[in-house]
Amino acid sequence: MNIKRFIKPLLIIAGCALVIVSASYAFPTDQHSAIQGLTVEKQYEAHSMDKLLASDLKQTTSLFIQQMNHQLETWADSNKITQSALESELKEHPHITGFAHFVDQKEKQHVGFTHEPDFSKLSQSKGDHEYSNPYEVDGTQFMLLGKKLNDGSTVVGEIDLSFVRAFIKDIASVADVGGNFFASGEHTNVEWATVDDVPDGQHIETVSELGWKIVVHSDDQRIAKNNEHFHQNRAVIKLKEHTDADEFFADHSDLTIIESNNPFYLVEQDDTSSEQLLERLSTNRYLSYVEPDYRLAKQDAIPNDEFFEPYQWNLKQLDLEKAWNNSDGSGVTIGIIDTGIDANHLELKNKSVKGYNAIDDTDDFTDSHGHGTHVSGIAAAITDNQDGIAGVSWNSKILPIKVLDENGEGSSYAVAKGLYWAVDNGADVVNMSLGDYHDSKILYDAIRYAYEKDVVIVTASGNDNVSDPMYPSRLS
Repeated sequence: MNIKRFIKPLLIIAGCALVIVSASYAFPTDQHSAIQGLTVEKQYEAHSMDKLLASDLKQTTSLFIQQMNHQLETWADSNKITQSALESELKEHPHITGFAHFVDQKEKQHVGFTHEPDFSKLSQSKGDHEYSNPYEVDGTQFMLLGKKLNDGSTVVGEIDLSFVRAFIKDIASVADVGGNFFASGEHTNVEWATVDDVPDGQHIETVSELGWKIVVHSDDQRIAKNNEHFHQNRAVIKLKEHTDADEFFADHSDLTIIESNNPFYLVEQDDTSSEQLLERLSTNRYLSYVEPDYRLAKQDAIPNDEFFEPYQWNLKQLDLEKAWNNSDGSGVTIGIIDTGIDANHLELKNKSVKGYNAIDDTDDFTDSHGHGTHVSGIAAAITDNQDGIAGVSWNSKILPIKVLDENGEGSSYAVAKGLYWAVDNGADVVNMSLGDYHDSKILYDAIRYAYEKDVVIVTASGNDNVSDPMYPSRLS
């Protein structure tokens, strides 16, 4: 697997941050006005977030299509389309159901496919690339993507579009190049038939590679969720005097007492919103105050970072949600032996301590490649801040050690030198997402040194899907 092919999309996704404006839930004397203000604030927040979400969903879709187009371009440059190459690519791409290779419009070879695709659907062209509109087979939606190669032949892949509904969830709908909607979250029943039906004020983004339109329509959903901050039709009241209870409830016989602990009462009135109930009771002469019956819930260590829920399924597979209840990484320093880091990255600001450049023996650990920044974000990105991604170890510090250059390449000597420095300068854990197939005594000595100093070593096992041992992984 070509790691560079996958690093760039991941870096872009990790670098996209959506900022949520926090709302204040303190209610002044005029409870009704406060709730109205909260609703207006939330509406503004929803509109701002919709614009950002639409852009993010567009970029995510574009990244996927660009990744597929990149592989087709690679084949076009090499003119090496073999059965084994098709099978290998099919294994790497879970969203691809099959590949076919056509010579003189006749199918020469193919792999995969759960049904017989209609290749005549390849009707949309953009340069040498061809696309089909989405189509449905047995309740599942697909599309075809093709590329004309230099030798005149064409390679075609069929994409299972379930991934689109997976990442847009229920906050957006997607229309094809003709403006016809085909997906909306986990449901194929879309609110509108065509883009022309979309009301004014909805945010629409265009996926340039396909001409698709992505429409975020979560305003009403968000406002509804905001109302769930308190129980509807209810109010919490406090009487000024214990003895006022009989007179107050005699004047308000329409109220139902749900709980009582005089002078505190939880009351309810059917067919009346909380806003109306609060407004009616806010100036009552018997009451010290009135407020909503707020909803509260247990607070597990689940991060609120924007991309945790939709994208970071890998952290859930590691059962990290349970681990975070016991530790957030405080007091742990992670040495990242890699290409350095971007210390000003929005997910890494103030996370790093003074680092080291083992290439030129300086303290300049600036990342001129990107891989080290990507790895550092996975390890310890700023977490539970409503932005970007969640790091594995929330409150750990990063100790950056640059051993690889702008091409992501380095030497065993520099890596060993960097490892010695990391151990001697406070690293509790050292991550080395690097390696090759060559054994090295200097790396063995450095790892042995770290082991004797009780430093945990985490190394890459390799991306090539082969049985050959990867170093320094085998040594650790």
